[in-house]
Amino acid sequence: ALLAAATHGAMLRAGDEGARGGLDVPEVRLRNGVHMPMVGLGTWEYNTSTTFVASLRALQVGYRHIDTATIYGNQRGVGRALKVWEATTGGSRDQVFITTKIPGGLDYNAATKALYATLDELMLDHVDLMLVHMPSGWDTKGGPRARVEGWRAMEDFYRAGKARAIGVSHFCRHHLDDVLQAGTIAPMINQVEFHVGMGSAGPLATDYREYDVEQGVLYQSFSPLCGPCGTTELIDGPIVTEIGKRYNKTGAQVSLRWQVQQGIPVIPKTTSVEHMKQNADIFSWTLSDEDMDTLTNLDHPPATGGGGDGTSGDCKIE
Repeated sequence: ALLAAATHGAMLRAGDEGARGGLDVPEVRLRNGVHMPMVGLGTWEYNTSTTFVASLRALQVGYRHIDTATIYGNQRGVGRALKVWEATTGGSRDQVFITTKIPGGLDYNAATKALYATLDELMLDHVDLMLVHMPSGWDTKGGPRARVEGWRAMEDFYRAGKARAIGVSHFCRHHLDDVLQAGTIAPMINQVEFHVGMGSAGPLATDYREYDVEQGVLYQSFSPLCGPCGTTELIDGPIVTEIGKRYNKTGAQVSLRWQVQQGIPVIPKTTSVEHMKQNADIFSWTLSDEDMDTLTNLDHPPATGGGGDGTSGDCKIE
């Protein structure tokens, strides 16, 4: 039987200053009881050296959540930063939540090999969250059979204590159903593109956000400031900037607050210490209902995936 959902979406505070670092970032409790910080550092498109610098700065500032992936090619930078931070501050591995991902479309043996390779690159004996990065291979090949085999490898990795939680990314309803029906452990997270401009978008854009919620799968946002959109309107555009003035906050903080106020964790990326601090300073204030509605009703920027017409393209994958 699938693991029962347990207080999905419950917002908690880190239990002590050491776990929280210098930032006051709430945690969300996953369906298996694991706690994950609501804000983490994204590292997509950063090379290993940039990832090392950004990750170390983030840890020193007080971040306790870093997101990487096999395809990024920068896991070693995260691992090195964690080692340096531990050695220079007295911090410990168990204070930091590390997320990584393996490619989709792999059979059981290939997925198992990929899973353990992430530990080698990160120089860790376990990760906190392991995701299947796509419902297929990057060439969209694989299909339901590979999806189920890959998930079986994920379950065994989890049972071996190598991941404290497991989940998926870019999964639409039919992809999620494949693993829900064939698996014995339900995904704990689905990491999907989501940001201001998509609040009123349909399921083909949000990868069936409402269905994830119904199934007790935590919906997490990547590209929360729409980095791939080719616009900075969620950072310094007129709407978010004007709203920000009412709270003495930046446009980027408004965009991020809109998401976490809905219980959606975010992983914005930056190498700037100032921006890291600002990106985490989104919990001591609340957007009004009117401002939330304004942001929810915006239809730009849309999803930037390969679907066209403002869809993610993920749901076209078999």
